[in-house]
Amino acid sequence: MEIDDALESAKSLGNTQIVILVATVLMNIETALTMLGNVFLAKNPPYHCSNHSGFSLNESVPFVEGAYATCLEYSNPGVSNETRKCSSWEFDTDISGKSIVSEWSLVCDKDVLPRISQALVLAGFAFGSILGGPVADKYGRRPSILLSLVIFNIVGLSVSFVQNYLTFIILRFMMATIFKAVRIPIMNLLFESLVPRHRPVAGLIPSSMVSGGLMIMAGIAYLVRDWRYLNAVLMIPTLIIMAFSWFIPESVRWLLSQNKQEEAEKTMQQLASFNNVKDFPSPALSLPAENTNDVSSSDKESNEGSNLRTLLQLFKQPTWTVTAILSFNWVSCGLTYYGFALSTGSLAGNFYLNFFISSSADLLGFLAATPFIQRFGTTRTLLSAFLSSSGAMLGIIIRYYALDETSLTSKILLTCLAIFGRFVMSFALLACILLMSDLFPTTMRNSGTAIVHLIGNMGSFASPLVLYLNKYFRHFALIVMVCFCLVSAGISLILPDTVGTTQPKTPADLQKMFDNNKRNNSKCRENNKGKKVTKPADDIRLTGYVDHSIGLQARDTTSKTNLFT
Repeated sequence: MEIDDALESAKSLGNTQIVILVATVLMNIETALTMLGNVFLAKNPPYHCSNHSGFSLNESVPFVEGAYATCLEYSNPGVSNETRKCSSWEFDTDISGKSIVSEWSLVCDKDVLPRISQALVLAGFAFGSILGGPVADKYGRRPSILLSLVIFNIVGLSVSFVQNYLTFIILRFMMATIFKAVRIPIMNLLFESLVPRHRPVAGLIPSSMVSGGLMIMAGIAYLVRDWRYLNAVLMIPTLIIMAFSWFIPESVRWLLSQNKQEEAEKTMQQLASFNNVKDFPSPALSLPAENTNDVSSSDKESNEGSNLRTLLQLFKQPTWTVTAILSFNWVSCGLTYYGFALSTGSLAGNFYLNFFISSSADLLGFLAATPFIQRFGTTRTLLSAFLSSSGAMLGIIIRYYALDETSLTSKILLTCLAIFGRFVMSFALLACILLMSDLFPTTMRNSGTAIVHLIGNMGSFASPLVLYLNKYFRHFALIVMVCFCLVSAGISLILPDTVGTTQPKTPADLQKMFDNNKRNNSKCRENNKGKKVTKPADDIRLTGYVDHSIGLQARDTTSKTNLFT
């Protein structure tokens, strides 16, 4: 039997697939906890300069604009009003809890350090993306998952015991790097263990749990206010995966691709047994003739040359257009989405409730985006999302100048605009993910997606640092993000819509999609002029199946500078 027929005979959605699905759901929850953990681990509690020994706080620290100064103290308390930089600080941790900011005094001239720690986490994810896929392709899904899980949990739990900032950022960078070596093969294993008819729903469940993980983290952080204990609690999903990880099988498809027929057959029999299938045929798998022969050295050289040509093709037309536009759009998505994710916790009101509500907007956005895309198309959705997000950000800027910032109306409007902006950016993220799968030809789809993610991660990597610049120039981050979104909206019109089309197999197929897009645009213009247009005979759209998996990254709200200041 072919692999899909064998999986159907062994129960297409049995115990094996459920175990892998549960592991993938937990891993996607951990995605949110790891990438957004700094929101709470490096939370910025209220603070002010410490008072001098023998003097009251009023005598030691200037009282400016209704609050004690955070970075200045009197040089000679009780003698003169001359000030100097604070020598020490007092943090109000009774409500906000303890964080790395309060423990290592990462404030004033050190307030950029929490942002750097978040940027390094994102850099670790980008670096891990480069390593995670190739390692799993070479050594197998199961070994990569098991070994990386052990290392990830050891490193992650070690973070709770660090005694200085440098060790903290090193371990967090390592966590992010190793994390991808777990998540990438688990996602691949899930789709490789399923037959095509189960993949859309099975792919949507773990993908939506990234946003669910953010909502869960808000509740956990509300209950656990010490960053060391919180870090340990945030490791629970991967610790649970480790408890049943030995039941996770190797990918039968991967074994066959490596010409390991005997191991593939043995794994297929174990899979059927674990699914409680009786009278499962043995042998169950048929190996294509071309896979039975050993790969010669000349074939390997040919494959290596083919891989190089595939990579170079990404930078030739028509694929180059897709690579360039989607890379820029992914930068805009990362910069804007995570700018909102970083800052919504700093809105007026309860920190934890705001974070929960804004995270729920993520989940609703991803759920609402699918029918919206099916109704209006991917490129229109992308265009609308970028324009809507730009409108929300411009509204935030106008609100600052038009309304009293301290008024209830202004605060409510700010919260609504921020949550709406994050909501519509979920549409843009999903649309970009679909376009990567639908526009890159089959021969270079994985390579193209990897290049887009690698380039696009610069947006998410830069978002904490761009937000920090608000400290020196008000609304700097909003202005930058609006510019990126508007440019992305404009260039998205160049891309052909992909709803109801088959995925291109070759660059020639992609060129046909661009040609059809031009004809459709010309037809629309002529229709607007009242002319009757006959549909071209070759403009035929077929329904094709596409696999999609969503990966999110997130940031922290560690300093007083955020998107809305």
